[in-house]
Amino acid sequence: MHLIESINRRIPFRYWVLLISIILIVLLHHFMSLLLLTTIFAYLAMTLAKYIGRYSKLSHGLSVTIVYLIVMTALILGIKHGASTLIQQVDSMIHLAQHINWHKNGILNEIYKNGHQYTSFISTNQLINTGLSQLSHFGHIIYELILALLFSFIFSITYPKLRNWGKNFINSPFKMFFGEFYIIAHRFITILGKLFEVQLIICVINTTLMISALAILQFPYLLGFSIMIFILGLIPVFGVIISLIPLTVTAFIIGDWHTALVIILWVAFIHLLESYFLHPHLMSQKTHMPILVILINLIIMERLLGAWGLIVGLPILTFLLDFFRIQKFND
Repeated sequence: MHLIESINRRIPFRYWVLLISIILIVLLHHFMSLLLLTTIFAYLAMTLAKYIGRYSKLSHGLSVTIVYLIVMTALILGIKHGASTLIQQVDSMIHLAQHINWHKNGILNEIYKNGHQYTSFISTNQLINTGLSQLSHFGHIIYELILALLFSFIFSITYPKLRNWGKNFINSPFKMFFGEFYIIAHRFITILGKLFEVQLIICVINTTLMISALAILQFPYLLGFSIMIFILGLIPVFGVIISLIPLTVTAFIIGDWHTALVIILWVAFIHLLESYFLHPHLMSQKTHMPILVILINLIIMERLLGAWGLIVGLPILTFLLDFFRIQKFND
């Protein structure tokens, strides 16, 4: 008994609550994508609904419904244009592969020989299995996105009732634990939401710069590419690189190697701009951290948590610094 009291005096109770929260997260790691997506969607929806309600005097439920109607309309239009863009691109690639003379062009001849050398070892069954595996993974991502939208809508529209119901935990015999747990969860979600808002600003800047270049080069399917670049832009740093693949293919289809080279150089410029200026500078202004610390944090968190580490890595570091009262995060 004296040992427990001695430990409690040396280690504040809030640290034990944080430890239990981390254990819960580890146990629920299979649901992390769904939980994070739901949290981000709900935070953004409720922030927008708050602005709508403030200026239009509409109720909370009606404001949230309007936000989700706008989002669903944008998603449907995006899927429609994105699907048509993808189909037309695949058709153009097939047409290009059938009519191009691989043996007259020295570079293409080398690509053909090397490609044929490596693909000769790949069986049809391997290709089918890989394709089915990727299709299954893509289907799982779509499933989680739909569930996250649904859960975030239910959470957002019933938030006042959920908040009143949650007060039962604060007034329970375990109010000390649930009080600390609420403070920790609320603080982390606030930090995550504020930093995600900064990522949205970076995403808008990247999309504007890319679409300006594509319009100058007279790219087709600008709306479809705008949606794709914006969505991939939500992934810090690496989203710009991923968008390079369809952009380069399209550049080669509508032009030649010079057009593709211009796209590669422009994407490289935007990647450098985001990696070494926009992302560190804007995040540094919000978190008041040195740019070098932010870059190191992104690299480490990407190794530890994968793609999600690029999104939640900085919020986690910011939260821990705020929690241990090393550096306060200003809302």
